[in-house]
Amino acid sequence: MVGLLVLVGWALDVMVLKSMGAALPAMRPSAALGLLLGGAALGLRLRTSPGPVRHRLGTALALATALLGAASLVDGVITGGTGGLDALFLKALGEDGFAPPGVVPSPLTALCLMLLGPALALVDRGHPQRLSWSDGLVALALMAALTGLNGFLLGPLVTPAAAPFFQERSMGLHTTCVLMLLGVGTLCARPELGLMARLTRNTLGGFVARRLVPVTLLGPPVLGLTLVLMHLTGGLSHDAKLPLFATVVAAGGVTLVLLAARALDMLDTERMRATAALEASEERFRTFLDTAPDPMVVVDGAGRVRFANAEAERVFGYRREALLGREVELLVPEGLHGGLHGPFTAAEGLERATAGRLVSGQRQDGTSVPLEVRLSPLEGGDDATRIAVLRDVTERRDLEKLREEYVGLISHDLRNPLNTINLRAHLLQRALHERKLEREGHMAQAIIHNVEWMSTMIEELLEGSRLESGRVTLRREAHDLGRFLAEVLERDVPPDARERFRLHLADPLPPVPMDAARLERVVTNLLTNALKYSPKGTPVDVRLAAVHDHAVVSVTNQGTGLSSRDAARLFDKYYRTEDGRSQDGKGLGLGLYISRLIVEAHCGHIWVESEPDRGVTFFFSVPLEAPEAPAESESPRQRVG
Repeated sequence: MVGLLVLVGWALDVMVLKSMGAALPAMRPSAALGLLLGGAALGLRLRTSPGPVRHRLGTALALATALLGAASLVDGVITGGTGGLDALFLKALGEDGFAPPGVVPSPLTALCLMLLGPALALVDRGHPQRLSWSDGLVALALMAALTGLNGFLLGPLVTPAAAPFFQERSMGLHTTCVLMLLGVGTLCARPELGLMARLTRNTLGGFVARRLVPVTLLGPPVLGLTLVLMHLTGGLSHDAKLPLFATVVAAGGVTLVLLAARALDMLDTERMRATAALEASEERFRTFLDTAPDPMVVVDGAGRVRFANAEAERVFGYRREALLGREVELLVPEGLHGGLHGPFTAAEGLERATAGRLVSGQRQDGTSVPLEVRLSPLEGGDDATRIAVLRDVTERRDLEKLREEYVGLISHDLRNPLNTINLRAHLLQRALHERKLEREGHMAQAIIHNVEWMSTMIEELLEGSRLESGRVTLRREAHDLGRFLAEVLERDVPPDARERFRLHLADPLPPVPMDAARLERVVTNLLTNALKYSPKGTPVDVRLAAVHDHAVVSVTNQGTGLSSRDAARLFDKYYRTEDGRSQDGKGLGLGLYISRLIVEAHCGHIWVESEPDRGVTFFFSVPLEAPEAPAESESPRQRVG
């Protein structure tokens, strides 16, 4: 804006606009044009991600600013400041010639423009941790402008003449201030990069720099201006100006050092307080871990034990000193996330083990102990540090065995009367139909329907019990998984809903070894859920693809989605969402749980991805090749998992 007003002043021959004030020297046209180009370039580069046209135009104006500064500098050397380049600008504005001001122009103005131009062009090429070329160029430009400002304000300290010092300075006050503003604006255009990132970050260096840099740069000019004004008003003799200036600068330096020391002391006190609080928190945390009723170990990213509590000593028989620094496989030979299969990395497998899984641990005497492993990230540690809770589940396994026997016994005893009721109800329905008693026939049909529902629940309980106990032998046969999905859609989806399903197959996959009957149950369960929990008429996408060494099947619906809490517990036993309980009050919440057990029995993985109001996608994976046969020493539960 200043450059534009000065150019208008030269075009209209208005002295107030040329000098931006009656007491200041006129700004030369070349300097005004350079400020106009630099300001426009800065305005175009203020956006973090400017468009291509805006970016190219800003770069062109920045380079034009640098070129103009270099030309002005060369012109000053050649013509001695008589205005060769400025005369050309004035001729373009309609003036006949150039009457130079009464002093030789300062080369600092041209130097600042020549430095700020490339800095504006390179403003995007910075780094949050390092100084860039743009920062260096801006720093040099600011030093040059500050030299002009100090020459303007501090010159009278050593000049006996009292007035008129404003007209005797070659670099005008307004030119100096606007160039410094342009330099600071270039730094602030990308505050997250380079020098500004260091000044604004919440660190000790940034804290001290924000307090010392402004005072250090602006203190001497303000002090010099104050002394000069005191001299002009007769309150200070010329001989006293320089000594007083030096004394005040020295006192100011000492004050800055003391202020910096006070700030550092405050920060050090806060650091010591935070360190003490952290140590106390760590001690409480260790006490909590040490008194926990379950074995707990802290494992770093390399899989080495960094801490073990007293219960871990008791369960495994090792002294904790003997465990520190040892690999966790010493306690859990298959690893904390061993047995997890699926098309994902080890880190992802570690995250998915947080829900808990059964593994076999090993005591110091060589005996095995069944464990449930739960992993959680250690807050404050590195990204790979985990706390592992190793729960001894020997007693729980005994209880599960009793429960399985009880469920099997009860289910068997329930099946016999249900079969009798079902047979008699069908006979009754046929007799009522022959006598044309439709109302009574509907009642008999209701009995049959409820008997079938109870039979389904009993079958789910038995299937879940068999899968949990590991007493299931999968009948693996090689199948074309794409054809298998098409057949399931044709066979198990109601005809009136079949058109909603869209099957997407990737490149042909090799035959997949699987238990087709049980895997059909998984697919049917996912397809039924997709129909039940998505708006009528919306499509359901079924996709098959190969990911690494697994085949991955996904079923996507356009329903209301799941909350993070529901998504985390959806495959738990007996868990049902609010929508599930409201839409189907008869379910037990075993469908997805049994699906999980079936997929894991195939050495695969099942999971869900969803956001509220953005639909739900269920995935399950099965290996493209049959896994190796388990060792004889493994437990039945390990063979299934």
